[in-house]
Amino acid sequence: MKSHFFYTILVFILLGCSAQKRMRNLQIYEDIYVCQGNQDVIGKSLNLYRKQLDYLSKFEYSPQNDTVYILEMYGAQGNLLITIWNKNKMLSYTNEQGPFESKNESLFTKYMMELVSEWNIPGIRKEEINSNTLPSELIYATKIVFNKGKYHIACIYFKDFFNLERDTGNEIY
Repeated sequence: MKSHFFYTILVFILLGCSAQKRMRNLQIYEDIYVCQGNQDVIGKSLNLYRKQLDYLSKFEYSPQNDTVYILEMYGAQGNLLITIWNKNKMLSYTNEQGPFESKNESLFTKYMMELVSEWNIPGIRKEEINSNTLPSELIYATKIVFNKGKYHIACIYFKDFFNLERDTGNEIY
């Protein structure tokens, strides 16, 4: 009888922790949406997918001391590309082949991810201006700095700046 009671309490504790993490992630997704300031159809769609995929719950990071980066692109054909990473791990999601699938590799170029990891806004803007990529898809970058259980979010969006000579063969970060 005591062991049954113990396991019941343990289940409730685990469910409570899981629900608390889910609620925190939902707040982070809302804060990303507000930070991006993009209330159009694409912005709303990205926010919906963030909540549905809840990729932060599947990604290992430290809420005490970590920086997480996210790149998101909503393609012209309705496909979505998401890559989330920190210094230790990378996780991507795409629905290019139909239903969403996760991958442990980048869906964006190494160079773009380096600029975002450095949060090099002037470098990103320079590449965006010099880009001749068509169609010119918007890419949304987010930086989440976790410190002692709190977080700060910074966002930027820019046009894709893929360069065939520079980015071919080194897409994986």
